[in-house]
Order: sequence, then structure tokens, then C-alpha cells
Amino acid sequence: MDKDNLQLNIKKSLEVIRTYEWLLDLFVLDFFVDDHWNKLPLSWQRSFQDMDPADLGKLLVGLPTKHMLPLSFIALLNTVEALTIPRQTQSNSYENNPNIDDTTEFNCGNHPRLKNLFLKHVKLKKRHEISVMADVVNTVATRTHCRSVIDFGSGLGHLVRVLAYKYDIYAAGIECQSQLTDEARKLDKELEYTAKKHLSEDAISKLKQPVHLNVRLSTEDQLHHLVLPETMTNYGLIGLHPCGDLGPLLLKHFVKNPHVKFICVVGCCFMKLTNEGYPMSEYVKTLDNHLSYTMTEISCHAIEVYCERLIKGQYEDLKIHAFRAALERVLVGLDPKLHHAPVRSIKHSKNMDFKG
Repeated sequence: MDKDNLQLNIKKSLEVIRTYEWLLDLFVLDFFVDDHWNKLPLSWQRSFQDMDPADLGKLLVGLPTKHMLPLSFIALLNTVEALTIPRQTQSNSYENNPNIDDTTEFNCGNHPRLKNLFLKHVKLKKRHEISVMADVVNTVATRTHCRSVIDFGSGLGHLVRVLAYKYDIYAAGIECQSQLTDEARKLDKELEYTAKKHLSEDAISKLKQPVHLNVRLSTEDQLHHLVLPETMTNYGLIGLHPCGDLGPLLLKHFVKNPHVKFICVVGCCFMKLTNEGYPMSEYVKTLDNHLSYTMTEISCHAIEVYCERLIKGQYEDLKIHAFRAALERVLVGLDPKLHHAPVRSIKHSKNMDFKG
């Protein structure tokens, strides 16, 4: 997409946001407190009041529907589809599929008994995204002839561990919490201990250990003064869920520093963006670009997950939101000061009711 078309898309997207600001600023938590249903246009209410939730899920993902829909709603769906960046993954698979025979020299990346080693301590919900991210980073690193990366907000080091031991990339993790860095080093040693049972001494000697550094990154200037290994004269910047302004900070460093050869960043916690992080574009600064906390918070959620649950009738996973909204109505009725009061997470089951 050229510059003119990109700017046009941005301008139209902000116009849609301004038009439907009343809808984007609604918290599910306040559904009953603020009477969300009656905020919808009457034509929408008539269409949705008797609609099966599964049909609503199909409608939102673009599947055919037998329902007569208001033109204003159809226009909104088509506009969003036209302006939305494609969300389908471009990566077909994460797993290597080497042709193994009796002459194959095994390493951490291709040994059949070590294929599940890299994500051993990773929670199930994060395994897929770490696997895909590692695959993407490896592909980009190969294309740019840059086999060194720095991961910002590396946590327990799961991503750099995969990149280093499986993909043979020089990887450094930057994390502000020393406790997480210490634990990451322990997990590195545990992985190597297991690998030694299956690999030759020569293969073990060639392993690239990830580097774990403690830095609380708050300014771009800090990026220029990082003490990095000699193997990282040139490097790629990566980040899986860099929070708030950290993503924009990395983008600025990528643009200004000739030693940074590529960047792979999947941002999160957009509601924590400040004026330093948004907007970055001089063009967007000239537009009515305001995004409320509610808008940026909801943008962190994947609509596909909710649509899939609606289509499959997995309402047990959704009813907790309705229960919390009902509880909010009770709390506010007792004391308005309890509005949006924190409530500890409640484990729910299929048989859970509101009293539960």
C-alpha cells in the first residue's frame, strides 16, 4: 500500500471511530449499570433481540445469515472489513520437518526426543504464539542474514530459549525483573541437562546459550548503551507483547540505528500508551486521533475467540462476563463508590449459577 492510500485508510478509520465512539466506549462490565441495550439504535434492537447467539457469531465472522439486518449495521460491517489489516497468519508451521536418516547429525533443533523440550514450562495458551513468533523471527533472520536478536520483555526467556537452542540464533533477553531473569537462567541449565542425555559432546559444545540481562527500559537512549556480546554487533529487535510505550520505543530505535537489521514486534496493553507512544505519525497528529482507555483496552482482545465460542455454543466460557456485569449492578446499587471495584477471579464451571 502506497503512502496516499495508507493515509486515506487511517483517516477513514478514525472517522469510523468517531462515528461509533458511543459503542466503542462501552465496557461489558457496565452492561446493566448503563443499560447498554437501549443505547443501540431501535433497528439494531429489533434485529438482535431474538437472534440466536450462534447466528451472531457467524455474522461477525462474515458467514452467510438468514436474518434481515439494518443497512446501517451492514454498512458498518463492510466498512470495518475494508479498513481492517488482514489477521490471517502467514506462517504455515513452526515445527521443522527434517529428513532424518542414519547419517543425520542431531542437534537440539532436529532431535526427535527433544522436539517438545523447548516449551516444557510454557503455559498451554502461550505455546502457540511463542512457536509461531519463533518461526517468524527465524525466517526474517535468515532473509536478512542477521542471526542475532534481542528480545525485550523476555520474562522467563521462553522465546529466546527456542531461538537459541532450536534455531541456532544468538539471542539476548532484556527483562526488568531480576527474579524472572534468574529463573530463566535456571530453565536454560535444565534444558541443557536434558539435552546432554541425547546429544554428542560436539553438539553440546556448539549450543548457543541465550543471554539474560536486567534493564528497566524507559528511554530510547538506553538502547544505545546496552552492553551486548561481541556476536551482536548487528541484531534484530523482537518483542512478544511489549507493553504500552515499549513497542513504539523499539520502532524508533529500529528506524534510527543502522545496526538493527529487522524488527518483529507484537504489541499489547495499548491502554498504557502515553503521548510518547501514540501517535507516532506526524500525519496522524494532524487528525482527530483521540483513543479512549476503553477503546485501547478492548483492542487487546481477539474477537475471533469470542465469535468461535458463540458459534460453537460455548456459553459457559462467556456467561462469567454476564455474571460480573450483574454483580456490578448489585454493587453500585449498594454503594456507588464500589463502581468498577476489583473482584478476585472466580473459578467457574458449567453448572455455575449467579448465586455460585
